Amino acid sequence: MPPNFLERSGSNRGFSIITLLIIVALLIAALNVYAYFDPSFELSQFSVVHFLRDRNDKQRISDINKIKDAIEKYYDDHSEYPATDGWCGRIFSVMHPEVKDAINDYFKGDIPKDPSFGGTNKEYFYRREDKNTAVLMVALENLPSNAKTYNYSGCYDWPGDNTYNYRVTLTR
Repeated sequence: MPPNFLERSGSNRGFSIITLLIIVALLIAALNVYAYFDPSFELSQFSVVHFLRDRNDKQRISDINKIKDAIEKYYDDHSEYPATDGWCGRIFSVMHPEVKDAINDYFKGDIPKDPSFGGTNKEYFYRREDKNTAVLMVALENLPSNAKTYNYSGCYDWPGDNTYNYRVTLTR
């Protein structure tokens, strides 16, 4: 009788390599899900979620530096930062026309949007303190729990305290 290729040969004890790979994959998936819901989990820094958040944070920092450069060029031409003293707002959706024009004119391309929070209350944020001082802020995702946050009162569309945790100050 010829051997049946569908039958298993050998013993039925132990794990096959495929079974072991499935168990490891399920364990990794479970750890990633747990890390998503509890970022303070010790092993979360090795998760796919942490990697994606880290990639988005690097993009945010790059974007805010490009916006900073555009606003600095505006300052070089006008001897002041755009908007009026004390004005603040989200860069993409709720923007002072002067700030939007400054960024469009000097940016040479589309205004960057936050990779995860675009269209939400955590978009990139701009505040003009006075003609020689302005602030740009973003909400980074991979920070220690004791990271400093920045709060302002009196902004028209301020998303609430403890939202922004990375700030670039422009001062002349």
